[in-house]
Amino acid sequence: MKLTSKSEEFIANVRMYLMTSGKNEREIDEVAEELRDHLFELEQRGESVDRITGGSPKEYMAALEQEMADDRAGWFKYLPAFILSFAAFSAMGPAIRGDFELDLVQLIGFPVAAAISVFLYWLLLRRMAGGTWSSRKLFILAGSLSAGTILLFVAVLLVGSLVMDPFYIASETGNRMVILLSAIAFAASAAMLRSWILIFIPAALFLSQWLIQSLPVSEETEMIASAIVPFLAVFVVIGLNLLLEKKKAARV
Repeated sequence: MKLTSKSEEFIANVRMYLMTSGKNEREIDEVAEELRDHLFELEQRGESVDRITGGSPKEYMAALEQEMADDRAGWFKYLPAFILSFAAFSAMGPAIRGDFELDLVQLIGFPVAAAISVFLYWLLLRRMAGGTWSSRKLFILAGSLSAGTILLFVAVLLVGSLVMDPFYIASETGNRMVILLSAIAFAASAAMLRSWILIFIPAALFLSQWLIQSLPVSEETEMIASAIVPFLAVFVVIGLNLLLEKKKAARV
């Protein structure tokens, strides 16, 4: 059955809202299917989503949330994927530059940075689901959050390097092993979360960084390019992903 783009977007928002509320995945699927059938019947009669929500999608979602049982424990199965992806993000950049090292600030700061990042992503998804956002606003916010997360980890690296000496400095072989293990971690995280964007974003970020370092340019040019190009690459990947998701939803 084919629904209007407004109905498809509403169903996707309901799913996202319930997921960020810690509800059971199977029950979320059931609610989404029932909602799809209901919306199809309404559209056949010339009515829209507003007939269900009364003009307030957020209140409708909040009412659904209250009716469904919590299943927060079931979402802990995704915790290893988040840990792996954040650890890989922290390690791969320095390893590509050939200066991977560990200090106490990093061991404490990276988990804190990861927790902050997870909370901010949860908050973004929650706000997205509860409101009507344009593709442009979504692109800007998602891209800004991704860039901010990267900068947060970079800040931990810089602070660690300034305030104390590392207790481990990787050799050339060690850096290569870190790169390999990070790539495996990204692939494993993407498979566990069933989201291949977790491969495309680090690929855009770190491949562009590696290519810049491989070019025969001055150190100043390399520094400027390294500060701009990887972030632009991430923005492009996020934008393309949003565009593909929008087209996919339109074909349903």
